[in-house]
Amino acid sequence: MHEYLLIGIVGILAIGGGLGVVFLANPINNVMSLLLTMLALAGLYAAMGAHVAALFQVIIYVGAILVLFIFAVMLLNLREAAGRIFTGPQTPGIGGAALALAIAMGTLLWGSLRKSPVPDEGLSLLERAGVHRLAIDLFTDHLLVFELTAVLLLVASIGAIIISRK
Repeated sequence: MHEYLLIGIVGILAIGGGLGVVFLANPINNVMSLLLTMLALAGLYAAMGAHVAALFQVIIYVGAILVLFIFAVMLLNLREAAGRIFTGPQTPGIGGAALALAIAMGTLLWGSLRKSPVPDEGLSLLERAGVHRLAIDLFTDHLLVFELTAVLLLVASIGAIIISRK
């Protein structure tokens, strides 16, 4: 019962952080809300037993990508543009696409929650722990995620170099 309460609280924190990213005007506050969201997602991964994904979430996204975002915000001095609302002819289309995506994701989430079985305890902590088990998980079950993360970090580094040269 306590696990469900913890997952609920961390889920509410993730949703609140995501809303903060969208609705706060100051770019630094947006980045800090993104930090809250990413840490909450790492907590959700850990609560669901995906400790490798939680580890990657903290190390790569919080440790690297978020630092890159802070660097870009500070370098570009986005405080000037924070108060302006950019509208154009594409704004209603983008809003409609975002609403359709949110409805589709909600529908998929609702369907998966209705069909998901009650999780069992699975392996004990001693059977899951260890560098050997982490390496096996990383290079078998999570290989695609590992490679995509490497490409994402490479693109982010190239973007930071391009931004800093301008």
